[in-house]
Amino acid sequence: MLQSPSPTNETGRHLAVLLEDIPHVRLLNTGEATHTRGGRLDLTLVSSDLAADAIWEVHPTLTSDHFATLTSLPVAPPVPPRPPPRWNIRRADWSRFQASLDEWWADYQPPDDLHQQERDLTAAIQTAATTAIPMCAPSRRHRTDWWYYNDEVREHNHRVNLHRKLYKKRPNPNNLKLLQEVVARARQVSLRAKEDKWLEWCATFSQHTSLGQMWRSVRTASGAAPPHPAAHPHPQQEAERLATIFTSRGSSNQLPLHTRRTQQQLQPHRDEAVREAMEVADMTDRPFSLQELQQAKRRGRDTATRADGVPYSMLAHAGPAGDAALLATLNASWTAGRLPPAWKEADIQPIPKPRPRPPSTLPKPAGAARGSAEHRHEDHAGSSEVDQCMRHAE
Repeated sequence: MLQSPSPTNETGRHLAVLLEDIPHVRLLNTGEATHTRGGRLDLTLVSSDLAADAIWEVHPTLTSDHFATLTSLPVAPPVPPRPPPRWNIRRADWSRFQASLDEWWADYQPPDDLHQQERDLTAAIQTAATTAIPMCAPSRRHRTDWWYYNDEVREHNHRVNLHRKLYKKRPNPNNLKLLQEVVARARQVSLRAKEDKWLEWCATFSQHTSLGQMWRSVRTASGAAPPHPAAHPHPQQEAERLATIFTSRGSSNQLPLHTRRTQQQLQPHRDEAVREAMEVADMTDRPFSLQELQQAKRRGRDTATRADGVPYSMLAHAGPAGDAALLATLNASWTAGRLPPAWKEADIQPIPKPRPRPPSTLPKPAGAARGSAEHRHEDHAGSSEVDQCMRHAE
């Protein structure tokens, strides 16, 4: 059954029973010898879905005491996942975006569940963005010339971009000829850099080079995605080692004996001062206002988005309905004393802010034209909390 000239033995019977009991596995061997002495010692098993068009053969030259075998399977290369779509903020129709949020907020009743309220707000923003903002075209995931890219190639590509802008601004024959010369020179530099890297790679081959390393280099030269090695070979052990060093160096045991005794003596007074401060009401212990939200939005800018794909620009152009919905979510989070689970899974730890000193004891800043120091302190404290929550929301 296994097309072997050797006598039947226990191992062969075991393999034959396995092939009969597992119908979706096929044997590809054609009976050709895989050993220099004529034995069929190397078996190639494949699933029945791939066995129909599979090709199996013995390599004529790659040999030691066994012959190398080649197996070709009719499998298309895996398609890399496309990057998640992004909205083209530069072509956004903010009037239509705000109208969609106004229509949603008019009939919306915020639920008691903070998590559900945050999900509803995110879904409403995404729906409005899909309606009013076009999608960006998918970009390439990596550069195909990364394996030979160097400073010289970068410099000539930069020159090509400059001359293209020059020709686009002043399209005349002289600029066209100059652009063609620069492009030709950049191609020569790229070809020379590619040839040098190719020769450098080939020079590393020897009789000890593994086939795996060789194929990895071939895929690299063909423009495949670059490998992403780990930042450290043993990240968990390294993190624990650094944490242990930091803990030992930051421990109070490193302080002198008299300093530790002073800390122990002052600890009860400090705990009592913290408890008293927590019981004192502060002027900023109140829900966020629309004015604080608008002040925080004016200072915001787009950063990298999370899985929901909502950038800060959408929050800044949400309009009255979007501001009301976001403010309701922020105040619900403030009342609950925690953030929605989608906002980095963090809990707000309420820490009482220091009370401002009387205006007479505060130094007056130079050039202050209006507003007391007390009001400035209140606005600053409230805005900082809104900024934090806005960053979590984003």
